[in-house]
Amino acid sequence: MKFIITPKEQWELIKPIWRILVATILIQFVGGLTGLIIGKYGHPFIDFWFGGAVLTFPGFIVGTLWYKSVSTESIKDNLFAFSFIGLICLSLTTFAFLIPLEEMSMRIQDAR
Repeated sequence: MKFIITPKEQWELIKPIWRILVATILIQFVGGLTGLIIGKYGHPFIDFWFGGAVLTFPGFIVGTLWYKSVSTESIKDNLFAFSFIGLICLSLTTFAFLIPLEEMSMRIQDAR
C-alpha cells in the first residue's frame, strides 16, 4: 500500500465526492455563525469553532444524501475517501462535546 500520494492523486480521490465536502463546509460555516450568535462560551473563536464542529457530521450526512441523489457513481467506487472523510467528520463532532471548552474560555479570559 502506498502511504504518500501526490496532490494530483489526492485530487483524484476527492473529485468524485466534492458534493460531500462542499455541503460539509457550508454547514460548518452556518454552525460557526450560529455559535457566534449564541455565544455559549464568551470567546468568539471558541464559539465559532464549537458551532462549526457540532454541525460537521450532520453536514457530512447532508452531503452524502446530495451525492447519492445526483451522482451516478456508487459510494463503493470511492469508499476510501468517503470513509476517511466520514471518520474525520464524526471525530470532530464528537470532540466538540468532549473538549473542555468552557475551561479553555475561562483560562483565556483570565490571561487577559
